[in-house]
Amino acid sequence: MSRTWRIGEVAERTGLTRRTLRHYDDLGLLTPSARSWGDYRLYDEADLLRLLQIQNLKALGLSLPEIAGALADASLDAAATLRSHLSHLEDRIAAEQVLARRLAGLADTAELSWQDVLEVIALTQQLGHPDPTVRLRAALRPPVQSTSDLLDRLQAETDPAVREALVWALAQQPQVAEAAVSRIDDPDPELRRWLVRLLGKLRDPITVPALVARLDDPDPRVVAAAVSALGPWRPESALPRLVALLGTPAGEAADLREALAGYGDAAVPLVGALLKAPAATTRARAAEVLGATGSPAALPALQEALTDADPQVRLTSLIALGELGPPARASIESLAGDDELGKVARRLLDLHVG
Repeated sequence: MSRTWRIGEVAERTGLTRRTLRHYDDLGLLTPSARSWGDYRLYDEADLLRLLQIQNLKALGLSLPEIAGALADASLDAAATLRSHLSHLEDRIAAEQVLARRLAGLADTAELSWQDVLEVIALTQQLGHPDPTVRLRAALRPPVQSTSDLLDRLQAETDPAVREALVWALAQQPQVAEAAVSRIDDPDPELRRWLVRLLGKLRDPITVPALVARLDDPDPRVVAAAVSALGPWRPESALPRLVALLGTPAGEAADLREALAGYGDAAVPLVGALLKAPAATTRARAAEVLGATGSPAALPALQEALTDADPQVRLTSLIALGELGPPARASIESLAGDDELGKVARRLLDLHVG
């Protein structure tokens, strides 16, 4: 005997209300195949398939009478119907791609999982819901969504909270790194930014080249996201490109300075070389990073920078020496009587290296 579902079960598992299901029944659009001894509506496998068809036609923008006509007319030209609702479909195309994959999976399965049918109906209902809270709950439902489905949802979504939830859900997926990397060159900078956030959470070595490449992204928000992703991780291959960013507008970001400081001794030669850069702002940033490394290896470069032609670079270099602690004491003491830097030098001796 085939499985049947009561109206309450179908409503609970699909997100449709009992009122909606009763309305479909009243219209003759979806009449349950049986009734229980207590006169409860009972839906069988064929009913669930018909409900799936109804929901997908509804998602295309068809009215209930049009859906009834489409289901009743076996000769209906499906291509013409799709063309007549093209503008609506274009607005929903990303969400429909998610659903299409789920439907294809069902169609290719020899034995349909009726639990999957119910889940797809629910997914159709929730992912297209106007309320972002409902979409957020849908994004966090783990059993039925593939990596590709979730990536499509990440692309289509506009609410930041839902996108954050999707990134979290994707980070739990197997083999997500390869899938995310394959989309990292998407024309949409906002999607690239979210994909970079995802790759940063994964800490998978295969994602490093893609993240390093994003440090050259034309959108500064993507660059900032790549710096944040690589900083706590500190892969060796990212260091030269991160150092190069000190000479760009991105060099102002605190995240970049913290990322480079985290490399410690390894960063000193590359950052120290920037103390010869033409732009004083770049030299000052380099001096600040050298101090933040806390590495005694930075001492010679910072001592030399104390004679820089730019007063801001000299001041920054002195403050950076203070970050190095006792190894820098002699250099700072030598400036204690200096007319320009003496007051700062004496203060540093008291605070940092006293």
